[in-house]
Amino acid sequence: MPVDKAIRQEIVKEFGDSDLMNDEVIEKLNDLKTIFHIEFLDLFVEWESFNVAVMSSELEMNLANLEKFQEHLQSSLANSKSTPSGTKKVRDAQASSIKKRPIMKASGILNSSPVAPSTPNLKKRKVEEPTPAFKTPRANFNESSPMDFDTANNTFQLPSDNTPLLNKLTNQQESNTIIETLNPNIEELPGFIQLEEDPTTSIKPYKLINNFDVSKYKYRTMSMKLLESADVLDDQIDTFARLYSESQGSKGTIEFGNPCLSSQFDIICSGRIVPDSPTYDKSGNHLLNSTSLFLETSRMSGIGQRIPLDLTQLSGYSFFPGQIVILKGSNPTGRSFVVREVLHTPELGAPVTPRRELEDYEELIAQSGLKLVVAAGPFSNRHTLNYSKLEKLTELINTKLRPHVVILNGPFVDITNAAVESGEIELPDEKQTPRNLDEVFKKTISPILKKIDPRIQVVLIPSLKDASIKHCSYPQDVFDRKKFGLPKNVRVVPNPSSFSVNEVLIGSSNLDVFKDLKDVYQGDAEGKIFNNRFERITNHIFDQRRYYPSFPGSVKTNIGGQSSPPELHDGIMGDELSVTEVGGSSLEVPYLGLTELGDSLPDILIIPSELKFFVKVIKGVVVINPGYYIKSSKDSTREDGTYAVIGIKAPELQGEDKENVEPVDSDSDLYYHNVHKRARVDIYKS
Repeated sequence: MPVDKAIRQEIVKEFGDSDLMNDEVIEKLNDLKTIFHIEFLDLFVEWESFNVAVMSSELEMNLANLEKFQEHLQSSLANSKSTPSGTKKVRDAQASSIKKRPIMKASGILNSSPVAPSTPNLKKRKVEEPTPAFKTPRANFNESSPMDFDTANNTFQLPSDNTPLLNKLTNQQESNTIIETLNPNIEELPGFIQLEEDPTTSIKPYKLINNFDVSKYKYRTMSMKLLESADVLDDQIDTFARLYSESQGSKGTIEFGNPCLSSQFDIICSGRIVPDSPTYDKSGNHLLNSTSLFLETSRMSGIGQRIPLDLTQLSGYSFFPGQIVILKGSNPTGRSFVVREVLHTPELGAPVTPRRELEDYEELIAQSGLKLVVAAGPFSNRHTLNYSKLEKLTELINTKLRPHVVILNGPFVDITNAAVESGEIELPDEKQTPRNLDEVFKKTISPILKKIDPRIQVVLIPSLKDASIKHCSYPQDVFDRKKFGLPKNVRVVPNPSSFSVNEVLIGSSNLDVFKDLKDVYQGDAEGKIFNNRFERITNHIFDQRRYYPSFPGSVKTNIGGQSSPPELHDGIMGDELSVTEVGGSSLEVPYLGLTELGDSLPDILIIPSELKFFVKVIKGVVVINPGYYIKSSKDSTREDGTYAVIGIKAPELQGEDKENVEPVDSDSDLYYHNVHKRARVDIYKS
């Protein structure tokens, strides 16, 4: 029996076109959707997680592997719903006994001097200056990577015409070997060639400058006030409306209407995309789709009312909860807003640097280029606190890689680690059991970091799963340098944050938006909507100007969208807690201004994700998911993972290399960095 064409198209849209997608595979995927009551997008996310976390390999899409996948889904669902048999016995027994760096906002109208990007305001972010400067200066930033440009869709890998064989070879590769490369035409850089010199006399060929105010992250967690949160959420909507209105300044003031009121003529309105039910992500019977989207207005534009959206007039779209949108349409019946067009605010531009600074950086690195290493935790497997593999990485950094900067993303002491959860922690060469988890960090992680050569700059970025940090909300404060005894070459930065290494602006967020953000998507014939899910999400980050644009934040759910909160039974819930996990984004709404990108796009965007590693160029930004250094696995002996090495050629102002830095215009003293053209990124197997 032939497979329904609509079902095939929907599956191919989420899983990608493949020669292995025969009718049997399509039918099996459709059966899994029906059995577990989940959409194809969620099924794709679970398939990717199954490949990474359980199988530790990229499985071929065939019936045999899908049978294994189904068994995994069934066991996960059973574990989430079942109560351990010992619970009742324990309960009864108890009951019977007792009760900057300076950069410019790139735009068509550039000032004569650079402006330092400031950290977004603590609470409501006010735009007090004219915003035409947000306009992207070059048209090619409006497009993703061209087909002939080397990205994760067109990367250099092992030469083979047999995809399954390629996957097997990749999985069997030895540690610290390259498995994917961006811009393979650029030679690998030697790195810090002066490490052999006396550290007291050698000059560091890099400058690391923070583009944030760390004092703004030291807020008190879990003390949100309803009115403060409402102000921030409303201000996000009103700010986008103001940005769009000011971008259309030549056409006069744009009047925004109320989409909740009946109107026979088209109006322009602003609001936030929300689901029709607050429990859409908790119930397997109620999932987000094109008929369950509402538009929420601000108190100023529509007294906070919500109206259903009719998307039938749109040829293509991508919407997700929390997205701020400017829509054009009408509400002829008063019951739903018919969307005819999605309007866009001005895009952020590329960062630029004055010529004199580039000359200094060119002389500083002496044509050797800039080299960075990026790795994301956990740095031990999920069963024990064994950091021997992290020690091997530090040895590799000192002897072979020799980068100028090492960026390490947490978690370092993972709160979901079995040893941490059980409290049975034994440290080598320690006679006494550590008193707390801070002491575990100080006696395990700090000594390893001290082994890194002092001329190499180390950047530590925390995670919400870090057990050794009291700040467990996003945005997240820095590690305590003094408490953990970190060496001088370690720089602690908040999560998220942006910082500059020489002229290169790096934005980093250690929260898995690629897994959390689930959009309602329909491709268009013109190709304006990205077909690749990673590209769509990255584009949303740039358009929304926030590292984590999804709202409300994610919560830890089980297969089928069924949440498993622990239930109280006469005060005993230990057994129920054994089937729950720490997860979610823990958003502090009044301080979401600290999660904004700032005044320009970064040159490099780093967001670690549980999903498969990748490196792409999107709108002129090198987007990197380095993967986890040690992927989660049921096998306590497996410690597979990945990390990234970035090599950036030195800026050349007098050279003939057209792929290097580029002046904004013929008379300008400001230059685009063009990092996406002069950077080589290698994904290594850890």
